[in-house]
Amino acid sequence: MNAPTISELSLYQLTQTTDPGLTPLTVSAATFREWIDTAVQFLIDQEIQGTVWAKLPPHSRWWTTLETYYQEGLSEQIYRCSISRSGGTAPSRHSSRGSHSSQNNLVPIVLETSSQLRREHFCLILSPGLCSLILAQEQIPPEEDPPSGLLEPTVLKVIYSFNPNVIQKALSAIKHLITITDVTPAEVLTDSELPFSVPTEVDTTLLTKLWYQFLPHISSASLNLQQENPQPVLQKSFSLGEEFLGPLTRELSTPLTNMKTALRLLESKQHKRDIRQRYIDLLKGECDRQNTLLLGLQELLQLNQSLEESAPTVHLEEVVPGIVSTYQAIAEEKGILLGYTIPPGFPAVACPSGWLRRILQNIIHNSLKFTPTGGRITVQTDLRSEGVQISVTDTGMGIESSDLPKLFDTFYRGRNTLNPPVEGVGLGLTIVHYLIEQCGGKIEIMSQVGKGTIVKVIFQESSD
Repeated sequence: MNAPTISELSLYQLTQTTDPGLTPLTVSAATFREWIDTAVQFLIDQEIQGTVWAKLPPHSRWWTTLETYYQEGLSEQIYRCSISRSGGTAPSRHSSRGSHSSQNNLVPIVLETSSQLRREHFCLILSPGLCSLILAQEQIPPEEDPPSGLLEPTVLKVIYSFNPNVIQKALSAIKHLITITDVTPAEVLTDSELPFSVPTEVDTTLLTKLWYQFLPHISSASLNLQQENPQPVLQKSFSLGEEFLGPLTRELSTPLTNMKTALRLLESKQHKRDIRQRYIDLLKGECDRQNTLLLGLQELLQLNQSLEESAPTVHLEEVVPGIVSTYQAIAEEKGILLGYTIPPGFPAVACPSGWLRRILQNIIHNSLKFTPTGGRITVQTDLRSEGVQISVTDTGMGIESSDLPKLFDTFYRGRNTLNPPVEGVGLGLTIVHYLIEQCGGKIEIMSQVGKGTIVKVIFQESSD
């Protein structure tokens, strides 16, 4: 059998032929990053000195723990690998959006262009007491081209190995792929053996400690152990299960009961005009409520249908200004100051554009409903260690602390003291919470009665 050419070489396939018993796990990009961070943090906690070879996305949060390992003085060397894009020219250390200036402490290694290796990421740890390889392959449909560093929205097949044969072959393959540049260190160009023997057996004490460090990051929600046809991390539709249909049935039946009661009372000729008007107003209110509910249900269907046409990532500057301008007229009419701040050069976030629009529309709409005349609403974006944060801050009436844990419950409507009271069906934040979770993001609401509310949404960065 002929050896694979460089353009065909795949570390993932190499590990499978070296050790067919390695069972890949299908995980999200966030889970893969957690595993790498956990492995490197274990080296720091146990004060294990070693050398690391890594090929990861360029954004700083993928390299933070490795940088800490370097700063602690424990790493003998950290080689930051990337794929050659210009015939062997070393990439600039500051060319990637989101790169971290402290990555200058990591030694850049340029690898030959490989269509297979482009969609693979790895962290190879070498030390006398512990050697391991964490390797991920992006799962791309055959009809699509491999994304250039686009990792966050994809599904990954990951293997984790302590097998010395796998580790030796992976290291050898990586070294044979090195492209010589002006900054390539001489020591990586030799085929010499490691200054120590790769452990033939894993220290059970170390392995036990490592396992306990991994336990908090392993959950059934992030793992899919099926070997064929892995399901996408980003689900394509809402699941209308019993937890949704039960409350929906009650939500539909209660207004109908109220309407039937009002109609029966209106049939009586004995009621005075003001009482009859009260029943008529009740009927109008319940009809409006039913109409709003149906519009909310229709929104769910539209979100499902539009997802297929929506890109999996989006830049905030393409969405936020348009949404804020849409609500400017409403804000001016209510005497509310509405504005936004987006610093230049923000990375894209791993969320379909249609979903991001609906998320921000629902949050801003809520702020406008509960902010009185003379108030302010501000949309602000920031970079955090865990991703891109969008904050919507208002000076509205605030939310009771007892209501905060229930805000995302389907059809839950918190108490409000506005006169007249603001009505709703309780679907807005349910939709927001669901969409954010499907994108792998987080939402947090902080509020104080009489002072206002802050809604913070964090999305994963996407290296588009």
